[in-house]
Amino acid sequence: MTALGKIIPQSEAAQGGPDTTRNVRNYPGLALQVVLDDAATVGEALDNALRGWTPTVADAADPAARLSLVLGADGVYATRSAYLEETIHGLGVAGAACAVIADLAQDYFVTRPGCLALHCAAFRFNNRLIAMTGPARAGKSTLAARMTQEKDMALFCDDVLPLMPDGTAVGLGIAPRLRLPLPEGCSDSFKAHVAQHMGPSDDRYAYLSAPTVAPHGTQAPLSTLLILDRRTEAEACLHEVADDEALHFLLSQNMADLETADAAIARLTSLLRRIICLRLVYSDLEDAVGLIRHAFGGGADVHADVMIEPPLPQTQTRMMPAARMAPDMIWSRRPDVMMQATGDAAFLWMPGKQTVWRMNALGLAVWSMLEIPGSAQEIAAVLAEHFTDQHESNLITDVNALLQALANGGLIEAAEAMAPSA
Repeated sequence: MTALGKIIPQSEAAQGGPDTTRNVRNYPGLALQVVLDDAATVGEALDNALRGWTPTVADAADPAARLSLVLGADGVYATRSAYLEETIHGLGVAGAACAVIADLAQDYFVTRPGCLALHCAAFRFNNRLIAMTGPARAGKSTLAARMTQEKDMALFCDDVLPLMPDGTAVGLGIAPRLRLPLPEGCSDSFKAHVAQHMGPSDDRYAYLSAPTVAPHGTQAPLSTLLILDRRTEAEACLHEVADDEALHFLLSQNMADLETADAAIARLTSLLRRIICLRLVYSDLEDAVGLIRHAFGGGADVHADVMIEPPLPQTQTRMMPAARMAPDMIWSRRPDVMMQATGDAAFLWMPGKQTVWRMNALGLAVWSMLEIPGSAQEIAAVLAEHFTDQHESNLITDVNALLQALANGGLIEAAEAMAPSA
């Protein structure tokens, strides 16, 4: 879980120079003030990229307020943020506007404790809200921008979606931000759409200020979560998603601070019970849009003639570093570790802590055997009877690395460190 950030005092930034043309904006529902010093063009860019925001103009900056400050000089801008320790220099209009928009989004969550911040794109279609998430470079932002071309869809976000405790999602009214140039293979109609509605831009990014961006504050219950899986060549299709993988994605894609793993597991497990979660495999943008329209355009959760394929094998996790302790060291579970089994996997965490461990089937087998204190050698010997294609020495190395990682996370402890039983 990743918190959105910390607040940096900025009272010194509230003072402008005697010849400064200053514009101070208050956005309803936020504690942040946006201060534009000699930066009128950045204000125009904000008006272009934001929809449904209704700022009021203040006479002066409040020295006690959180500030997002833009300083202009000769068409080049610097930004100071209440959420960053360093000033950013040398920005163009689009870059400065982007910095302010990031502050507005961040302050939205800071002023709403308990609101989830799901890192995803989301759009409303056929009276249902569909969120799209996935690993980096899965095409989330490009697909979100493409959805703005559909006149019967309303884009809620391309980056972060606020989710209230009751599952209601809120559109922030921020135009999608496209990476330039557009990917090869984009249709001519999409390129024309982007050219027609391009807002603030530079040589790397452009805001797409389309009329189908939902205004700030638009609400809808989350209905469907699509995990994007973009491939070099693949016909667009939908796959089931294992429960543990769906929960893992929600945990890893939540940017809000839920304080403890207990709260995160409970909140996100409850959310998954109320929504449909599927994997969307695709390579072509237009094929993906066509499948989405067909699958979710009717009255059923998914159109009856759309084949939902079985779950795909889950991606292998990164190898853990080799253990430094001896493989014959005896380990035991910490008695206060919490566990939630989900399918063939499980999630482990310590009460009151934030870190959540996702254990695959092999990791869960190791954890189960630690009900009785044991060593990597002992556990690997048992596993070797079931994983006959693995050499026992390799299993010892892998299990020992896992045990070290669990020990570093405070989930297990050396048997000799345990308090003696009464």
